[in-house]
Amino acid sequence: MEHIKQTIEQFIKGGDNNDPAFLEEILHENYQNIQDGFFDKPGIFIIPKQEYISFVRNKIFGGKPRHITFHSLEQKNNIAYAQVSLESSALRFSSLITCVKENGKWQVITNVPSIETK
Repeated sequence: MEHIKQTIEQFIKGGDNNDPAFLEEILHENYQNIQDGFFDKPGIFIIPKQEYISFVRNKIFGGKPRHITFHSLEQKNNIAYAQVSLESSALRFSSLITCVKENGKWQVITNVPSIETK
C-alpha cells in the first residue's frame, strides 16, 4: 500500500510544482481527469492525459502547494482507490484517485476531483 500512497503523493506534487515531465511518468497513458465544472463553466469535463499535462505546463492547473489527507485507500489486486482531501492557500479538493499497476509500476489512471474555493 505504501507504493500506492507514494504514487498519489507524487501525482499531487507534480501538479503543485507544475512539473509536466514528472506527470508524464506518473500518469497512465489512458489517464483521465473527470470534473464537474471547469472554473466558471458548468458541466462535466473529461480531460485526457496530454491535455491535463498541457494545463499544468501552462499553469492553468497547479502551482500552489497542497496538503494531502488520505481518508481511505483500498487495493484490489492491480487496482487501487483512494479518497483524499487536498488543501492549498486558495482551493479545497476532495478527490477519488484510481491507480493501476502494470509492468510492476503503479500509475494514476483517473482523478475525480470536487473543487471549491476558500
